[in-house]
Amino acid sequence: MVAESVQQRDLGLIFAAIIAAIWLITLVVCLSLNLESLPLATLIPLVLLRTFVQTGLFIIGHDAMHGILAPKRLKLNHCIGAVALILYAGLSYRRCKSNHALHHLKAETERDPDYQSHPDHSVLRWFWDFMSRYMNAGALTILALFWIALTILNPSTDQQAILSVAVFCALPLILSALQLFFVGTWFPHHLNKNNPNRQTPRSLTIHPLLSFAACYHFGYHREHHLSPSTPWFDLPRLRQRSPLSQTA
Repeated sequence: MVAESVQQRDLGLIFAAIIAAIWLITLVVCLSLNLESLPLATLIPLVLLRTFVQTGLFIIGHDAMHGILAPKRLKLNHCIGAVALILYAGLSYRRCKSNHALHHLKAETERDPDYQSHPDHSVLRWFWDFMSRYMNAGALTILALFWIALTILNPSTDQQAILSVAVFCALPLILSALQLFFVGTWFPHHLNKNNPNRQTPRSLTIHPLLSFAACYHFGYHREHHLSPSTPWFDLPRLRQRSPLSQTA
């Protein structure tokens, strides 16, 4: 039992290491490719893979914000979370952690920093407000410096290097932001005008494999709010055994 507990505790760190390794390897490999000779059948899967592991960096930071990445080593937990969010989009770990704690405490109220309470605001307005709350001047500066450094270090021509960074860094980040917003914020928390009294947040009713592909089980959002101390990879098991989640 003790060995199982230790293994479960370290599983988050193991998955974080795997995600970070794939992110780094795909970054190096993709930036070394010649885009002009790369067929779309190869380019599209590579961009999608880069998007998926980019989102994985945020998921690492998210579990760290809840103190469940390395629960017995909180300094390490917060350090890894901070690095993950900087690599993700130059985000401030302290700011994200504060806002996310408030999101859980005051979910779907005017004090929820991730919620758009105005009934007339469109999903695009919500997305814009959501992004502008986190992508401040500091985050944009870090991103710009990182992308400029990658462009300079790329041995290709200037035009090819800029295009590679745009396709394999900027585009995956944009797609990842949309993925996190729609799967992890808009869908579970938006008000259904046809059923304003529905129970929220709600979860995606999809197979665990699709849930993993959609956003690391972030779509099992009701389960996450019911048990914020459950790591992302354990949410399918929580959903399966929780009768409350089945009514979401």
